[in-house]
Amino acid sequence: MKTISTIIILLISISINAQSSYEKAMLKGMELMKTNPLAASQQFERVAAAESDQWEPAYYVAFCNINSSFGQHSKDKTVLYMKKAQDYINDAQVISPNNPEIMILQGRLNTAWITYDSSTYGMKLSGPTTAIYEKAQKMAPENPRVIFSRAEWLIGSARFFGKDVTPYCGLIDKAILLFGKEEVTGFTPSWGYKNAIEVQTNLCKKE
Repeated sequence: MKTISTIIILLISISINAQSSYEKAMLKGMELMKTNPLAASQQFERVAAAESDQWEPAYYVAFCNINSSFGQHSKDKTVLYMKKAQDYINDAQVISPNNPEIMILQGRLNTAWITYDSSTYGMKLSGPTTAIYEKAQKMAPENPRVIFSRAEWLIGSARFFGKDVTPYCGLIDKAILLFGKEEVTGFTPSWGYKNAIEVQTNLCKKE
């Protein structure tokens, strides 16, 4: 009986230590995202390799690389970032299928490709991107990142065709309200509030 108790205690101890290692590694990556997306991506890649049953590390690898795909780097580097993002989105989707957080990341990556070369990817990806956001909206109608990302996509599309963006500003307002109510747990995504405020101020003309 004593031996069994010792084994149980040992297993619990190992589990706690493993969890703590994961948490520390993820926290390091989250901190790096504030100043060095490339280093953050590399950190999350190491975590993803070690924790193949967790979708968040792969998600954040993709997230960092998508954020590096909007005009800051050479075309060759941008393509590499976007391809890596797709690889890790695919990995995250295998671990957590039909996850709205991952779905909208795919939508944002599609936008990066369109921004990179609209003549090649505009027609190819516009329809699928709209469908992604519509599906995510139905699955998670109160998720502020879903609402914001869909609204940002609709606003971008309207601006591209020279149309009024005002009809979509209400969605930005709704997203901001929901960001204020959101309760974040663990390492689930929590970004978006500052982005929504910027869109509201700069494109919806609110101060």
